[in-house]
Amino acid sequence: MERKWLRTLLMLLDVNDQAYNDYAWYYMLCQQNTRFVGRMKSNAKYEIIEERAVNQPNLLHDQVIKLSGLAGKKCPQNLRRITIIREEDGKELTFISNDLKCEAQEIAALYKSRWQVELFFKWIKQNLKIKRFVGRSENAVKIQILVAMIGYLLLRLAQIGSTSKRSLQGIAKLISLNLTSRRCLIDLITKPPETEPPVQASLQHELRLAIQ
Repeated sequence: MERKWLRTLLMLLDVNDQAYNDYAWYYMLCQQNTRFVGRMKSNAKYEIIEERAVNQPNLLHDQVIKLSGLAGKKCPQNLRRITIIREEDGKELTFISNDLKCEAQEIAALYKSRWQVELFFKWIKQNLKIKRFVGRSENAVKIQILVAMIGYLLLRLAQIGSTSKRSLQGIAKLISLNLTSRRCLIDLITKPPETEPPVQASLQHELRLAIQ
């Protein structure tokens, strides 16, 4: 299920990795007028429709292609095939895209920015603590992520506005334990930990008094 929603988010960002090389999905994106850029598999079968001129030293191929075989049946659409030499390590990379207009270097740069997408997902997993999606529609996924981000930002603002050295996780836990208490948020955060009465112990004390 997590992989499915990750794919949905990547679709919104229109950049995907080789692991998401799904030709039926590519065709769905084309039908939705959504641009995509991905890594092309080395064993992909295709025919070249147009060979475009290359004017960059690290650009090997800029072609308009049509997939053949089973892939062609799943995605009967003219696509772009771009091959470059990565400057950092000299590795040859081949991209596939439905963008037939932009410059080849621009498409390659868009894929390079995919790392920022990976960092974004890593940040979500570490900070927003989204264990599962409540809704299954695209709108539901967006809303849940935005709500979680708003909650995170509110905690961060509270942390910045106080003199506390607590971590965000510590602040979140403290607030969750005092949801029914009418206390100033800044006072709650900045109060020294050693003077804070344990919530569980306080409840037990009140219970004993009620029984007596």
